[in-house]
Amino acid sequence: MRAAVFWGPDQMELRDMPRPEAGHGEVLVKVAACAVCGTDLRILSGGKTRGVVPPRVLGHEIAGEIVALGKGTDRLTQLRVGQRVTMAPGIPCLACRFCNTGNENLCRNRSALGYRFDGGFAEYMVVPAVAVARGNMFPIPDRLADSEAALAEPLACVVNGQRKSQIGVGDVVVVIGAGPIGLMHLQLSRLAGARKLIVSEPSPQRRALAGELGATRTVDPTAEDLIEVVKAETDGDGADVVIAAIGVTQVVNQLLLITRSGGRVNLFAGYSGTGEATIEANLIHYGELILTGTSACTREDFRQALNVLETGQFNMRALATHHFPLEQVADAFTTTRTGSGLRVIVNP
Repeated sequence: MRAAVFWGPDQMELRDMPRPEAGHGEVLVKVAACAVCGTDLRILSGGKTRGVVPPRVLGHEIAGEIVALGKGTDRLTQLRVGQRVTMAPGIPCLACRFCNTGNENLCRNRSALGYRFDGGFAEYMVVPAVAVARGNMFPIPDRLADSEAALAEPLACVVNGQRKSQIGVGDVVVVIGAGPIGLMHLQLSRLAGARKLIVSEPSPQRRALAGELGATRTVDPTAEDLIEVVKAETDGDGADVVIAAIGVTQVVNQLLLITRSGGRVNLFAGYSGTGEATIEANLIHYGELILTGTSACTREDFRQALNVLETGQFNMRALATHHFPLEQVADAFTTTRTGSGLRVIVNP
């Protein structure tokens, strides 16, 4: 089979490898779609190393078809050969204090597909027995295309961020950034009952798509004052919820400035390096702001993401803008890096 193998910083090679076999408790999947995540770019550049064990096939946003079940697998699951599946990549230990308190996404011993185990930038992949036994594999609803199902993983992370943000009926929500993550937050906020959805994004194409997906107001931060816009839209109070879907430290303090007293701010995106930012702490103190972060997702978040997609009320097709065969995986990474696409899908 063909696979894109990561060897180290800036070293990824498309090569021929023996087709893997499913061992005891394992599942062999023929990959149909694997999306390129910003984390994949960080791994390839050397910016992210934690949990990554090269040589490794990257890719953790995956959809495919089961072609073989290892011995003993059928005793643990309801999976079957020929079934389309997607999978939550994070494998929790289920023994640490974080797993035991319902925060398995923060598991100290967490391993993951595309990090410690081979991922989806290959024609076939083996889902390890530990992931199978812990219920990381999910059947794909019939109405979903493979590319939509592959994006259940980032949507699951957004579900986690939405839960942290506690968006409710009648809220005014500001989303910073109209990339794929920001547009997912936009759509889930609409489904949660937000009455005003303000999206800040410099790209005119992405602002236009945000409008199509439910934004009631879009802002070009290079030409408009976001603070003034939000104040005007909220009678001077500020937004109930502000979500940062871009990892730019320079805007962190602005998030606090546009949030009403008692409002919620979610730092969803990751930041380069240590992510140091200068903030006016009194905005949090006197405004009694609730500031949260979001990291990865739980298996329950993943299940909820699939449930949302199955309803047909969420437009994921609009976010899967580019498709590449495995032979052009390098082009898929470049398209993602340059921002010329939203979510880029590799179809082995």
